[in-house]
Amino acid sequence: DAVVPPVTTARRRRRDPGPALACAAVLHLFDTAQGKVVPLETREPGKVSMYVCGPTVYGPPHLGHGRFSLVFDVLRRYLEWSGLEVRYVSNITDIDDKIIDRAQREGRPWQDITTKCESIWFKAMDGIGVKRPTVTPHATEYVEQMVALIAELLASGKAYETSDGVYLDCSTVDGYGLLARQSLDSLQSGARVEGNDEKRNPIDFALWKKAKPGEPTWPAPWGDGRPGWHTECVVMSLDLLGEGFDLHGGGQDLAFPHHENER
Repeated sequence: DAVVPPVTTARRRRRDPGPALACAAVLHLFDTAQGKVVPLETREPGKVSMYVCGPTVYGPPHLGHGRFSLVFDVLRRYLEWSGLEVRYVSNITDIDDKIIDRAQREGRPWQDITTKCESIWFKAMDGIGVKRPTVTPHATEYVEQMVALIAELLASGKAYETSDGVYLDCSTVDGYGLLARQSLDSLQSGARVEGNDEKRNPIDFALWKKAKPGEPTWPAPWGDGRPGWHTECVVMSLDLLGEGFDLHGGGQDLAFPHHENER
């Protein structure tokens, strides 16, 4: 959710083309959680860790995909030009409701859709000059770790099981709604229960979706199924960048609920 403002430094005004570590020190970014522009502070001197939510590969990319990809590509290139080592992770969501819906609608294997749409995605990104990520994790490669995380949340009492899946109890999350700029009470009053009246709160979201006939599934102690979208990005980002990584971003429309639910 970072937005990069214009930056002018003394070194650039002197027309010195060389990289300058000092440039990173003057970089300020808009922080959605704080609601203001703040200096960039990194976890490790000389290095920046970034996770940018990538595409769900069920169709061709559109203009909005191009915009957020370019924004973070510019940020990454500036940081690298400044002399910093950037580890840029951007995922591929290759299992999701929209992928399954299209596969069933067209009578095609879901893997056929994800493979072809991922190829189209990178062709488009290459076409507008976006650098490839340092790492491009696929959600289907991390399902075992996702099951382990959900088991921890269940054991801690922050998640609960229903007949159709496992949900996070949002009332257990301090300050839930921060990125939506709304309180928990206001979110609950305006929420609608989507297909499951077993949820404790209308805004509780699925960590795991139990299998329906004809859907792809993976094993789990509470029933075969597949991970929820928010679970996927949490596990991939923490596995590849660790707790407390420096920057998390994506399209502005993802701030709520996706990035809030990841938080």
